[in-house]
Formats: sequence, structure tokens, C-alpha cells
Amino acid sequence: MARDGLRVLVLGVWFPYPPRWGWAVRVYHLARQLARTHDVTLLTYGTSADLPHVAELREEGIHAETVLRERPSKAARRRDQVASLVSRLPFESYIARSSELQDAIDRLSAPRPFDVVQLESTLVWPFRFPSESKLVLDEHNIEYENYARHREMERSPVRKAFYAFEAAKVRRYEQSAWRQVAGCVLTSAREEEIVRAVAPGTQTMVVPNGVDVDYFRPGAEQRESASIVFNGVLDYRPNLDAARFLIDEVLPLVRAEHPEASVTIVGRGDPAELSRVRAPNVEATGEVPDVRPYLQQAAVVAVPIRAGSGTRFKVVEGLAVAAPMVSTAVGCEGIGVRDGEHLLVADSAEDFAAAVVRLLRDRELGRRLGTAGRRFVEDEYSWESAGGRLEALYDRVF
Repeated sequence: MARDGLRVLVLGVWFPYPPRWGWAVRVYHLARQLARTHDVTLLTYGTSADLPHVAELREEGIHAETVLRERPSKAARRRDQVASLVSRLPFESYIARSSELQDAIDRLSAPRPFDVVQLESTLVWPFRFPSESKLVLDEHNIEYENYARHREMERSPVRKAFYAFEAAKVRRYEQSAWRQVAGCVLTSAREEEIVRAVAPGTQTMVVPNGVDVDYFRPGAEQRESASIVFNGVLDYRPNLDAARFLIDEVLPLVRAEHPEASVTIVGRGDPAELSRVRAPNVEATGEVPDVRPYLQQAAVVAVPIRAGSGTRFKVVEGLAVAAPMVSTAVGCEGIGVRDGEHLLVADSAEDFAAAVVRLLRDRELGRRLGTAGRRFVEDEYSWESAGGRLEALYDRVF
């Protein structure tokens, strides 16, 4: 274990509280684990809606600060995308930069440099840090894989070209960061192998996306007979693609065999995104204060992800509540689950629909998979275990 009492700066783009989406869940829980034995400062951008929550994190032993920045409009993002084409930085890192956040880093480092600066993705790699600080990069995803997979499924020639250009730029940028940081944290062994091949001199550690197994538990009520639930924020493109795939291509095939079947999309989205997924037999809830009732009562939890990288919280949270689950191979990538033991895996619309229908008809199979999935996450995916692995990496870099 790393020596106690390190001064740690956790730096990210988004404020992670309340922890209702994947990036926020990981940052929040790992910061809580670190704060048990270290002096942890969290610095991110924040909107006016985030400000009331800063004190809540401080009550949990995390000194939280934000640099006020409201979410940009879509028009502003499009302008920045064009401007970023001539920058050495990828688009998302280009828009993450600001003198205000750099000033906050400098101010917080001034009394004494942080022992560790934990970068929550390469989005915050371009900032300047004291040479005395050990930089640890938490790679929530391998970002260039995201762009390459977006390109594969994109139909628009303009967007396809942008993703191809950006994937190449992100790959160079991301691999450069891997070589220069003291340590790199990955969410799966598959991704650790990719980093080691590129940056053999950098310390690495697999720190999986965990789940609070006391909070996410099987429900007492019986599961509904024909409800299919997908949980994911719709302002993340892989989730929006997954929702459309489920609604447009999978659900009609399911309803041909099981006419009562319906889909509920649970997660944040702007009004335009929510309206795009609402349809007959499809409900879109928007952001909810507690996702557990939806997962606990679903006949099937669907994870029809076809793009993205890293590992998905929606999988480990669904398994934790013992939900019967169908996932694509990409959706459960890197988690270690086995098809037919913890969940069913299917990729095409036809195979995915057949797996959903199988679980709707065979409730005993769903119970067996759910029980095995719950045992699996209890053994492998607690946040306490994840925090211990992160501290072990800290120990290596000193």
C-alpha cells in the first residue's frame, strides 16, 4: 500500500456529484477511497447547478473546488470542432483547456506541490504541473478506440472523415501521454496490454470500474413480465446509438414474438435527444434520482453498445441487482463475464432480439444468470478492492 498522508490532486473536466453516470461514478468512488488515508483535493469545471454539491463532497473528506463553466451549446461545439482541426490537440482536449483551470492548478500547488496529480483521462493532459508531482493517468477509455469505432458505424461522410482524422490525432496524443506519465490506470487487462506495448517504461495497474454492492442489491419485488431496460446518458454518442439500435432494429423483432414487450430508456438527455428515442412502446425517463428500481424490476436489462471503449458501469450495476441481461460483445468487453453463465451475449439485431425473447420466456434461466452475476461482482468488483489496487500503483511510482 502507498504510504499514508500523500497530497493528491484529482483533476477532471466534469464535476462528479451526484454520481449518476459512468465517469462521475468512477471519479467519486475512487476519490472517496483515497480520502480515507490521503489528503485529496478534487478540481474540475462545474456549472451553477453543481455548486450546491461542493459542500457535500467536503463533508466526505474530499476538498472539492470548481472552475465555473456552463455547458457549451451545440453550435459552439461545432465551431470548436472546426478550430481544433488546426491544433495539435484533439478536439475534446482542445476545448478542455482554459487559463482559469490552469490558474486554479497553480494556486492549489503553490503552498506545496502535490505528491500525486491524478488525471481523469487525457482531456486534462495539456495542463502544466509542478515537476515534483507524480502524474498518474486514469484512462476511463482508450479514446482513440472510441473514435475508430464511431467511424465504423457512422453514415455521414463528413462525420466519418472527422472521426478518421480525429482517431489518428488522438492515437498520437494519447500514446505520448502514456509514455510520459509515471503511472497509468486501466479498467481492464485488455487495455493494460495495449498500454504496455506502447509504453513499457510506464507503471500500469488494472483498476476496474466497481460497484457499491450494498447499494446495488436485488430487489424484493418480482420482475415485470415484458419490460426491457437500457440505462445510459443520451448525450454520450455510443449510448444514443445503442438506444436507437435497440428501438429501431431489436424491439420490432422482439415484439413479433412477444407483443407485450416494451423498452424504457433511463438516463439524462436534452429534450431533442429524448424525443428522438420516444416511440410507441418506448419510454424515455430522462435523468432519474435512483436507477435501481428500473434495474431491479426489469425483465431484461439490455446493453446493446456497439461503440466506445473501457468497461461499462451499466453491466456491473445490472449484474449487482441480479438482472437477466443481454449485452453485445463490446458492451461487456473487459469485464470477464461469460456468455451463458452470467448473461447472454449477442451482436446482430436478430441474435440480440432472440436472446431477449429467450429471457422473457425462460424466467428460470434469467434467475440463474442473475444469481451468478451477483456472485461475480461481489467477488471481483467492490470499490474497496479497486481503491486498494490504485494505492498499489501509487506505491510503485514513488
